[in-house]
Amino acid sequence: MKTRPILSTNLDDLLIKHEAFSKPHESVWQTLIKKTCDESLKKWIGKPDYFIGVNLAMDKLMPKATREEKTLQVRSWYQEAVVDYIETHPECVNWDVADRLRELKTKYRLILLTTNTQKYITKILKAAGLANLYDAVVASQTDAEPKKSEILDELISEYGKPRYYLSGKQELDIKEKLERLEIKIIGISDLDSI
Repeated sequence: MKTRPILSTNLDDLLIKHEAFSKPHESVWQTLIKKTCDESLKKWIGKPDYFIGVNLAMDKLMPKATREEKTLQVRSWYQEAVVDYIETHPECVNWDVADRLRELKTKYRLILLTTNTQKYITKILKAAGLANLYDAVVASQTDAEPKKSEILDELISEYGKPRYYLSGKQELDIKEKLERLEIKIIGISDLDSI
């Protein structure tokens, strides 16, 4: 029996509105700034290399901890805030896209590619009512700074190369890699044509 091709997706701005990720991000930054009493950390908010600022803050807050322990702690704070946000704002879930993806499960293996950790992505999907949507989830390691290109490599190694990558975002941090691997990037409007 032939294996169904892979349709890989993200969550942010596709199945769950961006605010469910951006508002907790802002909240964690405000907590870091308040706890460290370091207003200079504000310059890292929204930067592509924001994790440098996170590391500076966590070095002050947990000076004796390992880098992995610090990263695990701050990522836990953030992901808990995402779960809380989704639970208190259920309207942030895009049910039209979720329903269309459920229909496509007969033709494609749905695999989520996410920088959220395995522990918290399960909680996030459950909070959003999307726990059974995906055939597989490839997530970040809990003690590592999230790098989507490395997670894409893991997905390909374990499941094979996706035929499509569905994203609600216009700016993709892995766009060049997807194009180089000849994985077609599609948007929500393309779902009816595949």
